Amino acid sequence: MGYMAELNTLLRVSKGTTYKDYEVGKIYTVTAPRERFFPLHIAILMIDENWQFFGYCVVHSSEIKNQQTVLSFEVLSLFTPEERDIYTKRFAEVAKKTGELK
Repeated sequence: MGYMAELNTLLRVSKGTTYKDYEVGKIYTVTAPRERFFPLHIAILMIDENWQFFGYCVVHSSEIKNQQTVLSFEVLSLFTPEERDIYTKRFAEVAKKTGELK
């Protein structure tokens, strides 16, 4: 018998937030549905629910409880509008090939 958990290498921020809601150097908490594993203490990309890329963050802690994952993360950098567009466009191109995006 196995345990269902998802490995994530992108951090999806809280629904309804935009890059303007985050500041470099600040620590935030987000709750993700389901049990998920995130890499700790390395730079990963932040995205919103529409796959728009915000910048880089680092997850400092992750706790799974009540079939949810609570993360504490620090914003390392925020992209310029041009960088956001490039990251979002390039990811969409490859994610369609892998089936992550339709």
